[in-house]
Amino acid sequence: MAVALKTSAIILRVADFLKGFPPFSYLPDEALLELARSGRVQFCEKGEILFEQGTTHGRYFYVINKGSVRLVRGEAQKLSDLRGPGDFVGAGAVLGEESHTDSALVDEDSILYALDASVFTRLCAESPQVSRFLKVYFASEEAETETAHQQGPSGWRGGTEEHLARLKAGMVAGPATQTVREAASAMSAADSPVFLVVGTDGQPAGVVTETDLRNEIATGRVPTEAAVRDIMRRPVITVSPQATPQDALLEMIRHGIRHLCVTEDGTPQSRALGMISENSVSLAQRRDPLALGQEIRRADSPSSLRAMGEELDLLLAGDLLSPDDIPWGTRLAAETRRAMFRRAEFWAREKAGPAPGSFALALTGQAGRGEMLTATTMAAAGLTADDEKTRAWTHELLGRIDEFLAAAGFPAAPTPDPQEPGARCRTIGEWNEFFRSLVRDPMGGEIWKQMTFFDLSVVAGHPALLETVFSALREEMGARPNFVRLLANDALGNLPPVTIYEGYAVEADGLARETIDLQAYALGPVSDVARVFHLDGGNLRTTGTLERLTAAAVRFPQGADVFAQGARAFGVAQYFRAGQGLRGGDDGRELRPATLSRTDQVKLKSAFRDIGALIAFTANHYGFKG
Repeated sequence: MAVALKTSAIILRVADFLKGFPPFSYLPDEALLELARSGRVQFCEKGEILFEQGTTHGRYFYVINKGSVRLVRGEAQKLSDLRGPGDFVGAGAVLGEESHTDSALVDEDSILYALDASVFTRLCAESPQVSRFLKVYFASEEAETETAHQQGPSGWRGGTEEHLARLKAGMVAGPATQTVREAASAMSAADSPVFLVVGTDGQPAGVVTETDLRNEIATGRVPTEAAVRDIMRRPVITVSPQATPQDALLEMIRHGIRHLCVTEDGTPQSRALGMISENSVSLAQRRDPLALGQEIRRADSPSSLRAMGEELDLLLAGDLLSPDDIPWGTRLAAETRRAMFRRAEFWAREKAGPAPGSFALALTGQAGRGEMLTATTMAAAGLTADDEKTRAWTHELLGRIDEFLAAAGFPAAPTPDPQEPGARCRTIGEWNEFFRSLVRDPMGGEIWKQMTFFDLSVVAGHPALLETVFSALREEMGARPNFVRLLANDALGNLPPVTIYEGYAVEADGLARETIDLQAYALGPVSDVARVFHLDGGNLRTTGTLERLTAAAVRFPQGADVFAQGARAFGVAQYFRAGQGLRGGDDGRELRPATLSRTDQVKLKSAFRDIGALIAFTANHYGFKG
C-alpha cells in the first residue's frame, strides 16, 4: 500500500531521515525536500516483490525506512545482498542501467520511501559528491556480482579535450625513412609500446611495436639502421576521436591487434591524432592495475594524475568485497599511490635541477606504513648528506612535490611548525641527533608529536641514508630499554568502544556516540601497539601494521593468537573505513554505525573486542596491570 506525501510534516520527516544516510546526506536541505516531495510512503508485507530481475526500471526507486529487502539473482534466487534501514534499491537507472540486475523481495514487513528516480538523477548531476558515491557504490556491486560495467573510466572517455590531449601527448611518430634504431630510441624515451609511421600529411602509414623490434632486430633479421618501412605493419586500423573504450575493444578483438590509431575522421585517409593501446582499453573496461601503473608512469600533468587516482578508487571499490581483501587492496593502493608520488617527484626534479649530493625522500605516518586505501596525505621527509646545500635543495624539492600532489587531488600535507624549520628535512647527522634525543628524553621531545617519523619508508633517492639513521636509533634504544616500555604505555590511551547498540557506539563508561572515529579508536590503537612490538624487535625496516603484527607473533609466540586476532580486527576496521572513504571521496575515518547492516555491526563489534584484547595483552606484557 502506498500513501502520497501530501503533508509538509511527512515531507520533512522523510527528508530528515534521508539526511542521515549517504549519499542523501551530501545533498543540501532544499534538494532533500524536493526529493522527499517527489515520492510516497509504501507499506510492504513480507514476501512482496518490489521488482524482478530483467524488468525495466520504473519511475521510482526505494529507500528502506524500516524492515529489510532481499536482493536475489537467477532462477535459484541466489542471495546478492540483504539491505536494511537507510539502504536503497532499484536506483541503477541513475547510472544508465536499463533494467534491474536483481529481483527485490521484501524480507519482513517494511516501510519504504518510493522516490522519483528522474528527480534524483538530476540532483546527482548537480552534486559531484553524490555522483562519486554512486559511481563507487555501483562499481562495488558490479564486481561482487560479476556483471559488466556500464560506464568507462573517469580517466578516458572518447571525444573530450582531455582525452585528445592525452592521446596526442603519448603518440610517438615519424616518417617511414626513419631508422629502426631512431624509432626504438624514441619509443624508449616516451615509454611507448608503439611507433606510428606517418606520411608527409600526417596520415597513418604503418605501425612498429615492441614485438616487431624483438622479432626483427633482436634476431638479427633486420639491421638497426634499416628504415622503419622495412618492418612496419599495414594497414593501420583506425577509429574516430569519439570512440568509446567499448568501441576500441571490439575493433581490437575484430582485427586481433593491440593498438589503434585515432584519426580526425576515423579513417586512414585523415591526420593521425594519437594511439590507443591495449592497456588503455584494459584499464577502461576491467580496471587493470598493471595498466593503471603504466598510465601513471606516463602521466604528463597533475590533472591526469588526479583522474588516475579516481580510477584507483574505482578499482579498490570493486576489489574490496570483504575484510579478507584488505591485505591485497592495501598493497595495491600503496604501490599505486607511491607511483603517483614518484611521478610528482619526477616533475619536481625537472624544475629543481640536479641534486648537489645524496638524498632520500621517505613517506611518514600512515603513508609510510603503506595504509593508503582512502584519500591520504602523502607526507614525506627528506634525508640528505651532511651539507647545507643538499638539505636546502631537498627542502625545496619537497615543497614542489607538495604543490604537484595537491593539484593531483591529494589532501594537503600538515603545515610544518615554523619553530622547527628543519623538522621535515634534515641531514643524516641531524636525523641521528633527533632520534637520539627522543630516546633519551621522550617527554621533553614531545614524542607523541613525532611518532610519524618512526614509520619512515624510502620512496625515492638513496635507501642507504635511512639505514644509517636506523643504525643510530637501534644503538640508542639498546642503551635505554625503558624507552619501548614508555611507548607501550602511550599506546594504551585510546580504547575502542565496548559494543554497538541500536546504532550507537557504546564506550566502557556507558557513553553512546552516533559516530566513531575509526582512526583514533580502532586503526590507530592497533598501529601504535604494532609499532611498539616492532621497535622492541629491532627490525626497523618493516613499516606496515599487518606485517609488524605478523613479525611480533614470531618474536613473541605467547601472544601469537592475540596478534592474529588484532590483525583481523585491523582488516575489518580498514574495510569499513575504505568503504566509507571511497564512496564519500574522503578519508572515511568518521563512521556512523547506524548506517551499517546488522551483519556488519556484528563484524565491527567483534573487531572492537579483539582490539581490546590486543591492548590488554600489551598492558600485561609490559607490566601495566591496572
